[in-house]
Amino acid sequence: MAIQVSAEIATVYQILDGSLHHARCGRRLIVQGRSTEELHCYCLMCVESVWLPLCLLVRPAGADGTIGSPWG
Repeated sequence: MAIQVSAEIATVYQILDGSLHHARCGRRLIVQGRSTEELHCYCLMCVESVWLPLCLLVRPAGADGTIGSPWG
């Protein structure tokens, strides 16, 4: 018997101050924790957990070619 698993895609965006926002409601996500591969966020408005792969949070390279950390 096959077990069905729901894997809904969550969309987020980052604003200029570096904070992450839930695209569904536009509210700021609260960071709850971090594993070696993912950042665990939570949306208080939608009452929803959002897991983000850390590789998606790397900032683009600057003019000097260096890549900065997403945490400053």
